[in-house]
Amino acid sequence: MACRGSGVQIPSAPLNKMNISFVREILKQTKDLILSQFFVAAVSLLQVSLVVKLLGVEKYGIVTLIVTLPSLVFRALHSKNSDVTLLTLNEKSSVLYSYLFDMLIGLVAFLICLSALNLPIKNYFGIPKIETYIVIYFGSRILQTFSETSKAWLISSNSLRKFSVLESLSVAVRFIAIVSLISITPSVENYIIGQTVYSIFYGVSSLFYVVNNIKIHRFVFKDFKKYLRSTFSHYKSIRLNQIIGLIPQHFDVIVISIISDYSSVGIYRFAKRLIEPVNYIVAIFNPWIQSKLSRVEENFDIQTFFIKFLIPVASVVTLFYVLFGKTFIEIVGSEEFLKSYEPLVILLIGYVTFLLTFWVRQLLLFNNLIIFHTYGKLIYTFSFIFFSLILSPAYGYNGIALSLTIAIIFQKLFEIRIYRKKVIQ
Repeated sequence: MACRGSGVQIPSAPLNKMNISFVREILKQTKDLILSQFFVAAVSLLQVSLVVKLLGVEKYGIVTLIVTLPSLVFRALHSKNSDVTLLTLNEKSSVLYSYLFDMLIGLVAFLICLSALNLPIKNYFGIPKIETYIVIYFGSRILQTFSETSKAWLISSNSLRKFSVLESLSVAVRFIAIVSLISITPSVENYIIGQTVYSIFYGVSSLFYVVNNIKIHRFVFKDFKKYLRSTFSHYKSIRLNQIIGLIPQHFDVIVISIISDYSSVGIYRFAKRLIEPVNYIVAIFNPWIQSKLSRVEENFDIQTFFIKFLIPVASVVTLFYVLFGKTFIEIVGSEEFLKSYEPLVILLIGYVTFLLTFWVRQLLLFNNLIIFHTYGKLIYTFSFIFFSLILSPAYGYNGIALSLTIAIIFQKLFEIRIYRKKVIQ
């Protein structure tokens, strides 16, 4: 198989010393993404700090569970749909049809969420009874689906600065909405209303942000049907990929709520939130790599990027959390969250593994090998289930954190093996 943007060899191969101009060029190309994600990380951490101090451990655990329900459903049906749109945009399809497709998926997801509210399982999501503000929040997620098509268009057109502005502005609105509301009354309801404001703003602003910069073709139902048929294969492969990985991503907090209490959910979720800046680093380079790989003329050297960028960054991140983790917890949270340190360090191992290998998925995607990432997700999911059944009864949230870390490592080892076998030839 032809190798697309994979570099010369797997990162273990010897390299010539990378010149300074290469580093400077990467920083120049990603400076907007770096500033944006730094802003997002800082605002998100500040938001977490204020929220946990105002709500306390138990209420923080409850809002975590409420947000988990729509996250599960919408991510199952729509997460990473920007990948689908990226592939269809390469086929010169209309962006209008992508937005309509987003809306249809959002409506289906919303109806599934409403159905779940009428089942006993709603209790596992911290929802003892149906409230109007929860239904409105679920509905706001329909509008948020528009952001996936907008992100895809901005990436494909190499408008990374606009992409960064959109992400930063949306996070700022979320921060202002949530913090303002819970400062007035520190309740679960006000937190969810703040999330609703964010979802509406993100979806609507991303729609108008892009529509004002592109030519919208007239809607033709026949063409829309043709678009749906052509995009189904892409959608199906990405959906399978995302659904398989949902269990470790979201069911961890549900498992904790079953075997323990809301406070334990809050402790574990707080640890995950503190480790999320690692994902923001990945978010800097994901659209940048996708932008390069989506243009055939680019010759992207992943090997140099890995050795000269990712290894040093991962080392600094690891040292920071190990040496200053407890201080970080007290600054962002409070002494009652110090129990988060152990699951934080355990999760750190898995998250750093992901940081070092996130690029493998993009190379598999653009070499038409995304099915192997799906197989990796299967390994990820079954590993998590197997180890969580063994470890969570004995070790609680630490057992869940260890199960998640082991699952990430197993998945990435498999994907690296596929990369060596299928991409490098």
